[in-house]
Amino acid sequence: MSLILLDSKSSEPKYQQIVRSVIKAIDNNQLKIGDKIASVNEVCESTGIAKKTVVQAFEQLKKAGIIYSVKYKGYFVATRNTHSKHNIFILFNNLSAYKEEIYESIKESLADKGVVDIFFHHDKVDVFNTLVEKSAGKYTDYIIMPINNKGINKSIQLLPQNQVYILDLGYEEWGQNYASVCQYFEEDIYDALKQGLAKIKKYDKLILVLGKSPLYNLKHTEKGFVKFCKEFELNCEVTLHLKKRNPVKGELYVVIDDSDLVSLIKKANDQSIKVGKEIGVISYNEIPLKEIIGQGIATISTDFNLMGKNVIKMVLNKNKGHLKNPCRLIDRPSF
Repeated sequence: MSLILLDSKSSEPKYQQIVRSVIKAIDNNQLKIGDKIASVNEVCESTGIAKKTVVQAFEQLKKAGIIYSVKYKGYFVATRNTHSKHNIFILFNNLSAYKEEIYESIKESLADKGVVDIFFHHDKVDVFNTLVEKSAGKYTDYIIMPINNKGINKSIQLLPQNQVYILDLGYEEWGQNYASVCQYFEEDIYDALKQGLAKIKKYDKLILVLGKSPLYNLKHTEKGFVKFCKEFELNCEVTLHLKKRNPVKGELYVVIDDSDLVSLIKKANDQSIKVGKEIGVISYNEIPLKEIIGQGIATISTDFNLMGKNVIKMVLNKNKGHLKNPCRLIDRPSF
């Protein structure tokens, strides 16, 4: 019982203190493989904390592969390698081609060091909160694409701060409180367009089509776009969609949403306007299909494979910093 130490003045949740105490005892060789640890009732009686809190701690240790239970006998130490097993909760906003690439990279990078469960909140605050609240205490790490809405604050604060990793979106809003691997949207579009400045100057007008991306993406992306155009004195425009507008020769379109990309190319084909010759197109987010469509669609894209690798590297090394995932302009014949 003396191995489980709780600090009533600590802000760390009690269940997490129990988890840390057991891990520390194993790391210090005070507990060995096969040793029986105190029962739930024994921990409750000695510490005075609620049974559900102790159960929560033991369940997290089980999911991490650190202890195991035998019916009617109790809990036992399963491994000496306390850092080798991670049980990771992943919460994405939706499933898309590039999210799948991130997910596959996460799984490949984690390999046999743990397992992952993936969920989707679809940018709905109530769904986000329900999923996070139900996951609290059940996982060793939490990789989350947040929503830019204060309504998620309460649920995300239920998770231990040192176990949360913000991914892809929302560094400006969340990166100060949690470890993160994110795109920096304002800097990314500015730097990517600057790479193609010589070509961009050949167009009469540069148009950013925002589409339906999450609000903070749009805000920061638009800011970087406008900054670029002002600095290099380019004729520009920002619009949400292309539904009521036809492509005009001499214009360059930077299109964030793939539905707008499809609409633009269809309209260009209908009007016999040659993409890459009479209008320019730069799409957002690299996927293999864009290398093939129309002899190749130029893209502004972060490295999604690297993003998955980087977040798992942070998890495994317990790195609590902030990584800017690299972004670049991939030049193809549409531009």
